[in-house]
Amino acid sequence: MWPFIVILCLLIAFIMIGNHSHRKSLLITYPKRQANITFFSNGKKMFDHYFKDIQGAKQFIFISFFIVKNDAHSLTFLKRLQEKSESGVDVYLLVDRLGSLFLKKEWIHNLEQSGVHFLFSRRWRLLSPLRSLNRRNHRKITVIDGDIGYIGGLNVGDEYVNDSRKFAGWKDYHMRVVGEVVTDFFHLFQKDWEVNGGGKINVTVGEPRAEGESTCQLVPTSGGSLEDVFIHLINKAEHSIKIGTPYFIPSERLMKALLEKRRDGVHITIIYPDEADHPFVKEASIPYLKRLVNAGGEVYLFTKGFYHAKILFIDDKLVDIGTANFDRRSLFINDEVNLLIYDQPIIEIADRAFHNDLEEALPLNDEWLNAPNKFVAGIKKVIATILKPLL
Repeated sequence: MWPFIVILCLLIAFIMIGNHSHRKSLLITYPKRQANITFFSNGKKMFDHYFKDIQGAKQFIFISFFIVKNDAHSLTFLKRLQEKSESGVDVYLLVDRLGSLFLKKEWIHNLEQSGVHFLFSRRWRLLSPLRSLNRRNHRKITVIDGDIGYIGGLNVGDEYVNDSRKFAGWKDYHMRVVGEVVTDFFHLFQKDWEVNGGGKINVTVGEPRAEGESTCQLVPTSGGSLEDVFIHLINKAEHSIKIGTPYFIPSERLMKALLEKRRDGVHITIIYPDEADHPFVKEASIPYLKRLVNAGGEVYLFTKGFYHAKILFIDDKLVDIGTANFDRRSLFINDEVNLLIYDQPIIEIADRAFHNDLEEALPLNDEWLNAPNKFVAGIKKVIATILKPLL
């Protein structure tokens, strides 16, 4: 019991010292651009295309992931990068220090021996230990030869391609983009590489070969700016808001914006996972899900695996897809990046995927809300309330 209490006290100190305020970071802004967009709702299909694009790279490959795991899929991914680097392609790999904590040193050594430029983002800093440990780079973007970009919720690991026993069905959304918006992907990666101590990248990119047919906008956020982005989008809604998220722990400002829209008659639908992948996130989410349902919103629990997708529809006129969750960590702490899409055909494709997942979901029910062991559930709710800023 005592070790648990000590750990809990340390976490409380973590919150109070490392996250006592939410200071908005300087926001990088990009204009609306054009792109041709391919939408994926299946990790295996996405990585099949991804590896083909990696294989076809001629000049450079920039990759940023939150998680690269210590498993078979991750090893395949890293070996592909080694091969391209050995063939003369400039390869840069940026992974989060905490998210990729168990990445083997041997594998990193092999990458560097092959000429891959490898860097951990958000390293631990002695002068700001709690803040540096708490703030993570959650972005997942790839740039290939300045022509092709990837963005979305998928990381690198067996579960993301449904090869893991832990989660039989992993649901995520990811996109392949070609066109002028890839220039912004290129710029953002360069900034992240420099900010995290990698220095200036001596790679230039020319004009994209194709402008693209779909209007979109790259939106990186950091240190609190995501809350304003989400509220701005929600305030645009006149008829419907649809949200897909693995975690639903909004700020009070964001929750009030949703409830105000609901009072105005805007229909709100949320897909949320039936099964949690982290402790306490369910307990932290329940109060907000209840408030939304009590206001007439609809919440559905995805039952065919784990729902990890991050998507926001506004009136079927705009869809926001990327790395950001609907929780305090994405809102106030992490570095995130989303793509706003204004093109009707792509919105319809994403909407079909959302509704297909909705068919694999059940309405929020009292049995799910009320855990069988009320005593344990009560303790978890107290801990979840304390830890809410970190979730």
